[in-house]
Amino acid sequence: MIEELRFLYQHQTRYANNPKALTGINCTNDWIMCCCPIHTESRPSFGISRIPPYHCNCFVCGYLGTIDILIENVLGLEAGEGVKILLSSNVIEEKYSTFDIVEFIENRRNSYEIPHLDEGVLQNIKDSREKNESIYRSGIEYMKQRGFDDHTLSTYEICVDTITKTIVFPQRTRTGHLRFIQKRKIGGNDHGAKFINEGMGIKKDIVFGLHFFNKLKTTAKRIAKVRLVESPTDCMSNYQVGIPAISINGRILFRNQVREIQLAGITEVDLMLDNDIAGDKGMDHAAGLLDRAGLVVNRVRYPDFPMLKDSNELFQAGYLDKLETHNVNLIGSLFK
Repeated sequence: MIEELRFLYQHQTRYANNPKALTGINCTNDWIMCCCPIHTESRPSFGISRIPPYHCNCFVCGYLGTIDILIENVLGLEAGEGVKILLSSNVIEEKYSTFDIVEFIENRRNSYEIPHLDEGVLQNIKDSREKNESIYRSGIEYMKQRGFDDHTLSTYEICVDTITKTIVFPQRTRTGHLRFIQKRKIGGNDHGAKFINEGMGIKKDIVFGLHFFNKLKTTAKRIAKVRLVESPTDCMSNYQVGIPAISINGRILFRNQVREIQLAGITEVDLMLDNDIAGDKGMDHAAGLLDRAGLVVNRVRYPDFPMLKDSNELFQAGYLDKLETHNVNLIGSLFK
């Protein structure tokens, strides 16, 4: 199957940019490993499941999909053409049963959804306030010291886990389901891990705050332009000054996150990761992904003075809603 797909891929114009794609094949019991066709690499990190519906996953760039979607992406085909190729070329072979296309589609749609975290988990954390009011107040006071009012904290469901002495940031999918809970130590103590994630380990499609925009995408109040930042506190800082924002929970934007952003009706993004070398590289990477996805991409200009590192510092200094942007679509080819 992979050999046939690679043969077709060699005739694509994109082959020159990633000639190692689908090479270095290594078969295991459940997975076929090869070099990723989505990003350039020389060591196989891309896995194709040998079990229907044949999930595909890159452990480096975060690509997720099924084999029919992969065929469409590799060959630049329209949606639905991948299944046709599977059937017409007999690419899929089953040792123990014939290939059932109806079951394949139903499995892909229904049986392999990523499970959600029960809302009761979040409610139990909120209820922990009763066990230690002092810890709860210290956590909320810390957030207020960073400039957040009660309305912002309530909007984003920020609460305090008095058992672990952490501030809680619920992380939801685009459709609003609870995927995992991010916890941050109260205060500025940097000893040990600052953040703890509890819940499902699959996070590369999660964009903090995106579910608010997804609810509006079919209404007259649709918001098509957002500011993309690193952390939940950066996102909340922008919200409090009236700027629609989303957070990618880090400096690396993944392709699955780009897809979720598009599905939420977003067509324009202002990049504003942290004001440091890593943030600058992250914005270069994000600009390339968003540009290729067809979105309007801008970068926010940090002020030369004072030197502030992120949205929350700019928010506290009163500069966050006074920044200019410049478009980077015209130089998108530099990132491809």
